[in-house]
Amino acid sequence: MTKPLAKPKSLKAQITRTSLVLAAAALLRERGPEAVTYRKVAEWAGAASSSVGYYFDSVTDLLYEAGCYNIELWIARAEKVAQTADAMAPEQCREDVVGLLLEACLPDNTVSMAAHYAQLIAASEAPVVTEAYRKGREALDAAVNRILVRAGVPLKPSVVGALVDGGAVKAISEGYEVRDIVRELLDSAING
Repeated sequence: MTKPLAKPKSLKAQITRTSLVLAAAALLRERGPEAVTYRKVAEWAGAASSSVGYYFDSVTDLLYEAGCYNIELWIARAEKVAQTADAMAPEQCREDVVGLLLEACLPDNTVSMAAHYAQLIAASEAPVVTEAYRKGREALDAAVNRILVRAGVPLKPSVVGALVDGGAVKAISEGYEVRDIVRELLDSAING
C-alpha cells in the first residue's frame, strides 16, 4: 500500500503540491489513470514538470493521492445528501428517496456520465487507484445507508450501487439518459 508523502512545510509548497494533486485527480476523472503523467499533471497544474518529481516519488504515489481526492469528493456529495435526508421527516424521505439516491450516487450534470464511468472502469489499470476507491467505498456506502434507513427502505447500499452503476452503464452503452434509466431501476426495486 502506498502512503501519502509528508506535507510540505511552506505555504507556497503546500499550494504547489495541492495543485498537483488536484490536476492529477481531474486527469484521472476525465481521462483515466494512463493520462496521469508528470508532464501532463504539471501542464494542467501550471507548474514545472520537475515540481511533480520533487513532491512525489512516483506516478504511483500521485495516482493514489488523486484517487483518494476523487473518492473524498464523492463521499462529500453523498454525505451532504444524507444530511438532507436526516433533516426530513421519514415519510418525506421515503417519498423523495429515489431522487436522494440519484443525487448521492451519480455525478452532477457538469460531469459527463460516459467519462465518469470510463474512468471508474479504467481505474483497474492502476491498483493504487482501485485501492483508494475501495477504501472510500465504506464511507460512501455509510452515507447511502443513512438515506435508506431514514426512508425505511430495506435495501443494502451495495444493491443500490449495483443498480445505479449497472443502470448507468446500460444507459450509456445503449444511448439512453442515465438518470432516467437509473431512476426507473431504483423505483422498481424500492416500490415494486
